[in-house]
Amino acid sequence: MARTTVFDVLIVYSGQTAISAAAAPAQVAAPFPLKTSYSGYNVVYGYFLSTCRKNNLSAALTTSTDISGPGRCRSYWLFKNNRWFKVRRTGYSELIFDKLSPVKQEYRLSRRLLFSSKKVQPFSQPELFRLFFDKQKTYNHLSQFSAPTVTIKDSTELSLQKACLELKAMISKHPHPNDFSSEIVMKDRFGAGGRDVYKFKTDEQSKMTSIIKHSRKSFILQPLVKFDKVDIRLVYLGGKIVQTYIRVAKAGDFRCNEHRGGLLKYIAKTDVPAAVTSQAASLVKILNPTGSLFALDFMVSSNGNIYLIEGNTGPGLDWNVSIRKNELAAQKLIRLVVKELGRSLYV
Repeated sequence: MARTTVFDVLIVYSGQTAISAAAAPAQVAAPFPLKTSYSGYNVVYGYFLSTCRKNNLSAALTTSTDISGPGRCRSYWLFKNNRWFKVRRTGYSELIFDKLSPVKQEYRLSRRLLFSSKKVQPFSQPELFRLFFDKQKTYNHLSQFSAPTVTIKDSTELSLQKACLELKAMISKHPHPNDFSSEIVMKDRFGAGGRDVYKFKTDEQSKMTSIIKHSRKSFILQPLVKFDKVDIRLVYLGGKIVQTYIRVAKAGDFRCNEHRGGLLKYIAKTDVPAAVTSQAASLVKILNPTGSLFALDFMVSSNGNIYLIEGNTGPGLDWNVSIRKNELAAQKLIRLVVKELGRSLYV
């Protein structure tokens, strides 16, 4: 029988983002492909694994393509002495730091297999993951904090027209209809990172239909909130705010995500508008989170009203290498996460 290494924690990434240690050619020396937008994760998760070791936690990184059973993988990566190492051996852990977003059928199956035993648990609260993964579900549960949201049922023009009419009716009944412009935002219902997010005028339904048909994804519609192209992220761990920052959209764009060219700037919690922290506190009472890591993104309309953009149980741990303050802040968050992982092992 093949030898199995038992870890305190397994970090699991999608096989589209990270390279399997079992399949990686000899010349590949790190899990995230070089010369891609993911290459910086080699530094981030090298720091993560090093921090685990300093806290006496055994940890490894694996991919969705390596999952072979509940909490089990057929190969993994280790980070020692500032170097990554491929290990073609079975690994196992009952605690998973899950970075596997099930946007594709193969990922859904892998994730289902990974957590097919009750002994194996994700670090993030499963109920929060399911709520935030589906933007329509987020709205249905937290509609009093969010802009009107409607799902386009299928890729037909008729379905799009019905969704547009439903959205228009919701806006007309909204207590603050003047917060919304005449433009429509169309988002991947299960997307993240600002990917597959589009802005249209109300008479551009043919363009919208074309995107829906070619992408083969499920989309939601929302009105475009009139705001200053700045959003506010509150990062929670153990039910408390541990980090706060703003993201500023690049010129000519309305998306504030850093991966879409937005500028990330850390701010003190006291610099967050009181109305935002008050809204967030009311929202968190409904969520009733435990030790989960999660983020809440808000925008403030031009009229001063607060809107939840989305929640996220897998906020990025990476940093802009050109901004030292951002690197230090991200590293601090990783250290807090690792300490929480250690505490969760003894619950």
